[in-house]
Amino acid sequence: MSDGGSRDGAGAPPRPAGGRGSRSGASRDPGAAAPLDFTGEPRFAWRGVMLDVARRFRPMPDLLRFVDLLAAHRITVLQLHLTDDQGWRFEVRAFPRLTEIGGRRSESQLGHGPESTLDGVPHEGFYTQAELRELVGYAAARGIRVVPEIDVPGHAKAVLAAYPEFGVGEIDDVRARNAEPWTRYGINDEVLNVEDATIAFVCTVFDELCDVFDPEASGTDVVGLGGDEAQKARWASDPRTQELMAERGLADEHELQAWFLARVAAHLASRGRRVIGWDEMLEGSGRAAASDGRVPNAEPDAAVPPLPGDAVVASWRGPVGAELGARLGHDVVLCPDLWTYFDYRQSDAADEPIPVGTVLSLADVATFDPVPADAPAWFADRVVGVQANVWCEHLDTRDRLDYAVFPRLAAFAEVAWHGRPLDWAAFSSRLPAYLAWLDAQGVAYRPLDGPRPDQQRPGVPGVPRSREERLAELARLTANLS
Repeated sequence: MSDGGSRDGAGAPPRPAGGRGSRSGASRDPGAAAPLDFTGEPRFAWRGVMLDVARRFRPMPDLLRFVDLLAAHRITVLQLHLTDDQGWRFEVRAFPRLTEIGGRRSESQLGHGPESTLDGVPHEGFYTQAELRELVGYAAARGIRVVPEIDVPGHAKAVLAAYPEFGVGEIDDVRARNAEPWTRYGINDEVLNVEDATIAFVCTVFDELCDVFDPEASGTDVVGLGGDEAQKARWASDPRTQELMAERGLADEHELQAWFLARVAAHLASRGRRVIGWDEMLEGSGRAAASDGRVPNAEPDAAVPPLPGDAVVASWRGPVGAELGARLGHDVVLCPDLWTYFDYRQSDAADEPIPVGTVLSLADVATFDPVPADAPAWFADRVVGVQANVWCEHLDTRDRLDYAVFPRLAAFAEVAWHGRPLDWAAFSSRLPAYLAWLDAQGVAYRPLDGPRPDQQRPGVPGVPRSREERLAELARLTANLS
């Protein structure tokens, strides 16, 4: 892949998608840049940030402000995580209870882990279709393409609070389990059922999403369908699900998830859209690749329709999903959590607010090497970009969002532009001017020497993890992709 140049899959016509269509990935003037190093041509056209507005709804003024800040960092893609267990933020006119019920929870978890509590504060909000059209236009004028994400088939508690008929099991049981969107954080075992009516419901939701996020306005034909962390226990124990699996010739629940996502992706393809999904969407696909990157000639199991060839894999669980996606001929966006998850704690210090995950300092972000010099061509040619992910369980205010994102976004933005780790001494020399720029923008960033007293959250528990623990967990989670 040449510096800054995006490329299209074999035989596919060019289509703008943040990772395709222009060398810069931006079709309009993004305005003045932050005082960082954006010299030369960018290595990647997809220079993305994912913002989770499902766990924490952001009012439109805050969202537009965030877009302005992204544009100044020469970010070209904003992936908007609109739905999750804790809230549904997209107005669906065919299913109004998704926002009437799914858009509100009575309280939220305070802190992380077994010592966390509940804050007793209702949290609610959603975006009208008109507001999201405004966002699309506002972002496009600043060179940013908005990629919307509706997460299926897991992370479904907000859906099921509104429409329990789409859950697994008897409807009264589903209703009792899902009285409201989840007030806790983590991974829940609720998933959508796999009835044809549920597939039709999901496709209707995506139809309305496609109408709002029109490629002519947004500059991208990519739509996110999630696919991550869908737990299989309810499918495995439910007689009706097992009956449907047998009718469809599916061997196990991993194949069932692949079948579900392929059905949704095919529907979106019929709308002229292609999908981006987290790397779990490759599970159960029935295809394996040779160690040299070649895809075998054998066709996948006919019971499991393959994902469309132009599906994009967002690889967050280390290199395994990225490598498999590339071997199967998919475009890949790299967002490995150890380098790009901006909700992770920024130091080992006791005063870090709500410390979760591994340490991801500013210096750590600067070491991110998306495509090493010795990467094989079959991999390098499929990587269309990189993305930082901002999960917002514990980022409950605008200031808390600022603290998590800045100044780490500065290092990420330069890595995304140049496609390689940063020279720390050179980057450090730019920091004083950059921090002064953040001050001028009113950004409540994390000081280099640690949080100010007003940025700390004493008494609010977290669950810090070591890098070694996380690497072991990632190896276990991706074993079925190896």
